[in-house]
Amino acid sequence: MQPKSFYGWKLLVVFWVIIVLNFTFPTFGTSVVNTYMAKAMHWNRKELGLAFSVFSLMAGLPGPLVARSINKFGIRFTLVVGTLLSSLGALLMALIVQTAFEAIIVFGIIVGAGVAMAGTIGPQVGMARWFHKKRARAISLLLTASGVGGCIAVPALNGMIARAGGNWRAAWWCMSAMSLVAALVAALFVKESPAQMGQTPDNEPLAVASPSPDPRASRAGHGVYKTTEDWTLGEALKSPTLWLLVPTYLGFFMGFFIYIAHGVSHLEGLGYAPGEAAKSIFVILISSLIGQFTVAALGDRVEPRLLSAVAVCLYGAGTLLAIHAVTPAVMYSYAILMGSGFGAAFTCMATILSNYYGLKVYPALLGITLPMGTILGAIGPVTAGYFYDRYGTYSQIFSIVAALCFISAVLYLLAKPPVRSSPRARVAPAQAA
Repeated sequence: MQPKSFYGWKLLVVFWVIIVLNFTFPTFGTSVVNTYMAKAMHWNRKELGLAFSVFSLMAGLPGPLVARSINKFGIRFTLVVGTLLSSLGALLMALIVQTAFEAIIVFGIIVGAGVAMAGTIGPQVGMARWFHKKRARAISLLLTASGVGGCIAVPALNGMIARAGGNWRAAWWCMSAMSLVAALVAALFVKESPAQMGQTPDNEPLAVASPSPDPRASRAGHGVYKTTEDWTLGEALKSPTLWLLVPTYLGFFMGFFIYIAHGVSHLEGLGYAPGEAAKSIFVILISSLIGQFTVAALGDRVEPRLLSAVAVCLYGAGTLLAIHAVTPAVMYSYAILMGSGFGAAFTCMATILSNYYGLKVYPALLGITLPMGTILGAIGPVTAGYFYDRYGTYSQIFSIVAALCFISAVLYLLAKPPVRSSPRARVAPAQAA
């Protein structure tokens, strides 16, 4: 008999907690920690950007290996190994790091690899397996962990370092312990699929939960395209639509990492105190919830690519406004635009891939596209550092990011549901949304 209580929503909470503990603190909290660390070690802006760029690369480049681990060993195994690796890296940051080179190796490579394995890929795959009709809602709610966790991480770590007399190592002790807790949560509560619990996606009756071969089933009951076929990886990689989506990372994703790495320094250059500047990161992260909850409400009724087009325009407008953030009112305004735009765009990308290409290839597509996006994103912090060291301002790089965001909006409008050319395909070409 099927259990009365659907485990999918409980699993969402489990994944949410793991993302907060192991992903958000190293990713967002280090925007504050690394600023203290850079001052203590007398780094220039390029060294600060390089450390975060290496971390960003390592948080995404192992994506194909993460996907392979998920498919071969399971989501739980992958998350446990990743959280333990993050904990080890954080411990080494607290104990031994003395130079920029050591920080790049430990923070960039070891912690970055741990975040890659136990970041958002596994939980997103899990939610896609457990939900079909409510997939956009589930993934959107899952990814609110990034915004909420970031809102907690930035002030918590900033306060912790301040109470420790500016000792940034105290923050890494905390992050090491949190990753250990995440490992325990993953080991005890992660379940691979509904079948493991004798359940079905969305807790639907078996006949309803099974995908229909009817070509019209891709839009049955809603206006969002969701394929009933499982594309192969080769077919997906040959799809022009996929290659319209990947370059969009160069706008909002690169811009986000630039701001996480340099946003506090940018505002300090405009005359803000460090604590006041750190509030901009908080506002961006909490505003990302606006975008994510919007996708949760609309993502199963309105095509996510259309929501993405609006989202990247918001991010681009916020980036332009950031150049002239000489008053707190302007600072909070651009932070809200950037946060809501990023939250919606990142969430939509996750749902678009599963909607367009199916669950079987979804882990592999995340494993390939996220590293590509990460490479594009990681170019940002070190490039922004170069621009600042040469020109004494971030204005040029912020303007470039805004232009790329507006170009990305056009790409999203062009990225209509793909047509599977394989003779095995049973889904007819979908009408454009």
